[in-house]
Amino acid sequence: MSGQRRTDERMSDATTTRQETMKWQEATARRHRSLPAGLLPRLVLGLSGVALFALNVALYSEEGGSRTLLFSSLLSGGYLALAYMLVRLRESKLEAEAALVENQHRFDMAFAGARCGIWDWDLGENRIYWSSAMFDMVGLKQPSKRLSPNEIKAMAHPDDAGAIDEIANAASRPSRSYDTAFRLRHADGSWVWMHAKGQVWGGGRAAGERLVGITIDITDQKIAEERVHEANERLRDAIESVGEAFVLWDAEGRLATANSKFGEFLNLGEDYMHPGAPRGEMMQRAGVGDAWPVSQDGGEAGAGVHEIRLPTGRWLQISERRTKSGGHVNVGTDITAIKEQEAALTDNKVALEKTVRDLETSRRKLQEQARQLVDLAEKYASEKTRAEAANRSKSEFLANMSHELRTPLNAIIGFSEIMESGLFGELGSPKYKEYAGDIHASGTHLLELINDILDMSKIEAGRMTLETQPLELSEVVEESLRLVSGRAEVAKVHIANEMGPLPTVDADKRAVKQVLLNLLSNAVKFTPAGGSIHLRGETSGRFVTISVEDTGIGIPASALPKIGRPFEQVESQHSKSHKGTGLGLALSRSLVELHGGALVLESTEGVGTKVSFTLPLTAEA
Repeated sequence: MSGQRRTDERMSDATTTRQETMKWQEATARRHRSLPAGLLPRLVLGLSGVALFALNVALYSEEGGSRTLLFSSLLSGGYLALAYMLVRLRESKLEAEAALVENQHRFDMAFAGARCGIWDWDLGENRIYWSSAMFDMVGLKQPSKRLSPNEIKAMAHPDDAGAIDEIANAASRPSRSYDTAFRLRHADGSWVWMHAKGQVWGGGRAAGERLVGITIDITDQKIAEERVHEANERLRDAIESVGEAFVLWDAEGRLATANSKFGEFLNLGEDYMHPGAPRGEMMQRAGVGDAWPVSQDGGEAGAGVHEIRLPTGRWLQISERRTKSGGHVNVGTDITAIKEQEAALTDNKVALEKTVRDLETSRRKLQEQARQLVDLAEKYASEKTRAEAANRSKSEFLANMSHELRTPLNAIIGFSEIMESGLFGELGSPKYKEYAGDIHASGTHLLELINDILDMSKIEAGRMTLETQPLELSEVVEESLRLVSGRAEVAKVHIANEMGPLPTVDADKRAVKQVLLNLLSNAVKFTPAGGSIHLRGETSGRFVTISVEDTGIGIPASALPKIGRPFEQVESQHSKSHKGTGLGLALSRSLVELHGGALVLESTEGVGTKVSFTLPLTAEA
């Protein structure tokens, strides 16, 4: 927009110049048509001559040829000669002034048409004369007084104030000249570019040194340079945004321009990609040598497509075309993936042929194996029947054994409890009381083990039935915490109940309580003194999720897959002092899955363990 405005201003200035030229020509014609400026003095001189002649004639008539007449005649002749000389001198001066004005006007019109102005800087008085063309270039009227340097600086662009000082310092430079460019503010607020050039003059008739020179309006040139720069930048951006390597060589094989992809593909740094770099040296540096295509034909015959392999192993497909100036344009496309696919296809073809041969061999083997599998299937069916019978026998044996063991264990637990409490009197030695406590603890532990085995055998035999009902989880949680709290106090482990209100679930109360007791007992067992256990719950979709998270010893990542299998335990220094069957977590997982939920175990060794399980909500919820 600014460029268009400056063009319009140039057209307006040209129109103004033509109008002023026409006015000047009309004024000159009027001056030629009017009376000459020296006509009136000549008329006065003629009348004076006639009057003096009449006066002398009259004097001759009265006195004749006397001395008075002679003196009067000489005086009249001298007066007329002097008057004629004065008239001629005045006419010459007027003609010279008219010629000077006309030449000055013609000179100003020539400078105005060429968008040039004259500078005359009197260094002694520090005053600057501008020709009328200078004021026209900045859209101002020529004032009656000369300008000061500060007034010029006020009109200059803030970034170009130093150029005015450079002109002033010309007298101190050896060349005693200046040649600089700067911007002046136009009356409409725009900036006009000026190119000032001149010389220091001094001596002779000049009172002091002066800076005299011309100033040319180069705004159009600057706008054109800016447009060229913008066009070059857009072209550079376009070349740089291309995904292929682009390079332009001149007629002598020197680099004109290239994008970063070209340097990336050939592994060339910016130091080797400067304009004018010889193509041969660049290719030697890149390790390509003579492999880079260079056509010897001109015109369309110079176009072609070539493939080369770079030292890095990358393949390039190079399209080449000659320019009208005799240079070359190369566009390189990375076809490494295509080459690799071609090689892979060749390898795959060989592999496929080998596979077909192997398949033929395998087909024959499979036919033989099929016959063997029929025999194995028959044997498997027989062994499966035997295994199922053995599993049923095992479950029945465990159930019967558990029933037979519980009767004497109850007696052992009961009698040992009586002996420990001293219900019928003291036993005598304190050791007997200690032994009675050990018998009671061992019997209780053995009874729990038998109960777990019995429940596990029932689940495996498919005889475990759940009595599901709408269940308030908060009640079951409180009961479980009461049963575990004593053990937690002894172990100096803090249990935090962060459950909050939860909706009703469909579950078997005894089974849910057993799962919570197993998880809380394990957390207390494997959490060192001073640790904490957090019990949390949340609702997600149609399920409630309950989690027990401790800050205990954790489980190694390699042992996590074994946890949850019956009779599986992770050996550690801590677990050696807390014996168990390994059935608690497996039994809990089975009870949760019977409810249609899932049990998830997350643990980090040395950080803690988190066990979460889900239970379905009631239909009303």
